[in-house]
Amino acid sequence: MAEALHGAASNGNIQLLQQILDVGEVGVDACDSENTTALMFACVGGYRNCVEFLLDRGASVNSKRMTGCTALYLASQGGFYIIVNLLINKGAVINDQNHNGGTALFSASQLGFNDIVELLCSKGANVNLSLEDKTSPTFIASQNGHLETVKVLEHHRADINRRREDGISPLWIACQMDHYNVVEFLVHAGAHTDRSRSNYGVTPLFKAASKGNDNIVRCLLKKLPYTGLLSCGYNPLHVAAYHGHVTVIEVLLEFGVNSMEKDRDGLDAAQLAMSQNFSGISDIITAHQNSTF
Repeated sequence: MAEALHGAASNGNIQLLQQILDVGEVGVDACDSENTTALMFACVGGYRNCVEFLLDRGASVNSKRMTGCTALYLASQGGFYIIVNLLINKGAVINDQNHNGGTALFSASQLGFNDIVELLCSKGANVNLSLEDKTSPTFIASQNGHLETVKVLEHHRADINRRREDGISPLWIACQMDHYNVVEFLVHAGAHTDRSRSNYGVTPLFKAASKGNDNIVRCLLKKLPYTGLLSCGYNPLHVAAYHGHVTVIEVLLEFGVNSMEKDRDGLDAAQLAMSQNFSGISDIITAHQNSTF
């Protein structure tokens, strides 16, 4: 009977739900092998009427699947605002974390459901609760390019400089993913432009230069970040020259990045460009060197 109950909830069949529960052979919180309840199935499908019915019949709002996910987490993941609000009003624990540390807010932030993010924040969601690897809601929203979500989280005092355990910040990952609008917002909101990845010392500027995004590079340079040699043995101009990103090189030179500085192998940017057969780029950098000598 539990399987039939779950099937009815999954299909949004409220009449069948009532019939099964009225027989009395199975309880409203009967679970499958993964500890999934009928309420959870209804939340996944976004069936508001079934959710309301099951709650009225006494369904536990805070039961957990084997993964630690609750009905609130699943409804937030699905983007079902009305159901999320209903669950909260019925006593759902907003800051409950699954086995990986994920919360309803994290789930909604990951998918850019701004209305749910705002609702959860207004109801007391902890904006800085993170996964086990320290990935925060702001980080995942930045990674996925959800600018409005990032704005909502920052408005509710999320730590925009909170880094993942490998040292990567929301700004760094936004640069990696080429999300210019997110980068621009984070920079103006006070994100630290020199926070580097732990293992190689790679900064947001270095990452943007390596990706060839001249708009992001310009945005970062306006905040006067460090442009010298990093622990990896290169500076932003070196990596742009190595990859042949001519527009990035022009921006870096415009902002005064040292074109004479040598990399870990003793090559300056012009020589590095030539080593990769970018003779035109090498000529541009050499001309700049001669003009400033």
